[in-house]
Amino acid sequence: MTSSSDGTVLLTGATGFVGMELLARVLEQTDLDVVALVRAEDDRAAQARMDDLLQTLVAPDASAHPGRVRALAADLESPGMGLSAIASDRLAGQITAVVHCAASISFTLPLDEARRINVEGTREVLKLASRAYARGSLERFVHVSTAYVAGDRTGLVSEHDGDVGQGFRNTYERTKLEAEQLVNDSGLPAAIVRPSVIVGDSATGWTQTFNVIYWPLQAFARGLFPTVPGDAEACLDIVPVDTVADALLELLRGPVRGGAFHVVAGDEAPTNAALATMAAEAFDAEPPVFVAPGEDETAEKRAGALVPYFSVRCTFDARRARDLLGATPPPISRYFPALMRYAREARWGKEPAPRRDAGLAQTPA
Repeated sequence: MTSSSDGTVLLTGATGFVGMELLARVLEQTDLDVVALVRAEDDRAAQARMDDLLQTLVAPDASAHPGRVRALAADLESPGMGLSAIASDRLAGQITAVVHCAASISFTLPLDEARRINVEGTREVLKLASRAYARGSLERFVHVSTAYVAGDRTGLVSEHDGDVGQGFRNTYERTKLEAEQLVNDSGLPAAIVRPSVIVGDSATGWTQTFNVIYWPLQAFARGLFPTVPGDAEACLDIVPVDTVADALLELLRGPVRGGAFHVVAGDEAPTNAALATMAAEAFDAEPPVFVAPGEDETAEKRAGALVPYFSVRCTFDARRARDLLGATPPPISRYFPALMRYAREARWGKEPAPRRDAGLAQTPA
C-alpha cells in the first residue's frame, strides 16, 4: 500500500455539502491539485462558479494558489460526462485519484430518473477512472454512498454486507446500492464510504443545507410536530459532516484501502425518543408523542418520505471505519446544541453564514 501527498484529484460534487468540506481539507491540509467537475454552461462558467465557492469556503491563504482548483463543465448524465475527447484524454493521463461525491439525495425520484443520476452517472465516472488506471496514473477511487443501502434490514449490518436481498424504502437507497455494485465490479482499487444522516459540523454547527432531519426539527420548534409517526425506541443514526470529510481525506491521502466503511454513529446512535428529548430541551417545549402507523395521518403526511426512517431497526457496525480511518464521531448529545444554535442564527437556512466565517477555515499547514 502507498500513500499520496501530491498529485491531482478528480472531484465530483464539489459544490455539494460533503464535496465542499472535502475540498476545503484538500486545500488546507495537502498539496494535491483538484479538477472539479461542475454543472455549468461551459468551462469559463464552471471556473467562475468554483472561484465564487472558494471565496466563501477557505481561508485566503488556501485559495491564493493559482491553478490548484481547476473546474470543468460536465454533466454526469451525458455520455462521457459531456467532456470533450481532448479533455477526457488529458484527464485520463493526469488524475491520480477520483472522489465521487455527486448524487441525487432525493427520496422521491422515479426509479428511472434516480438510476440515471446515481447509477449511470457513476458508470460514466468509472469509465474515465478505468482509462486512467489502465494508463498507470490512477492510484485510487473513493465513492460516497450511504449506510442506508442496508434498506429495511434489521439487526447488525456489517461493512462487508452489500446486496443480501433487502428491500428498500425509496429509490435513493436502491440506486445507491446499484452504484456500489458498479464500483465493486470495476476492478479499480476502490473504497466506498457509507455515511448515515449527515448534519452540520460538530464544533460550530455550520451546514450548507437544512434538509432531511433539519426540517422536522424546525417544524417541531414551531409547534407543528406534536406527534411523530414512528417507534420511540428505534435509532436514528446521525453523523456530523466533519467526521465524513475527515474519513474521505484519510482515504485520499493515506494508504490505498478498499472495501466499504460505515462512517456512522453506530452503537452511539440516539433513539428517536432521546433525539426528541434533546429537541424539546433546545426549544423549551414538551417532547412529542410517538404514534403507530395509521394513528395520525396528518403527522404522516407532514413527515412525508422521512416516515420510514423513524422506525429503522438496524445498527451499523463501523469497526473498519474507526480502526482504519479514525472515523469516530462524538455523541450527538455533545454537539446537538451547536447544531441548533447555528440553525437559529442562520434562520434555518434563510441567512446562512459562509463556511469561512463560521470558524472552520484553516490556514494551510
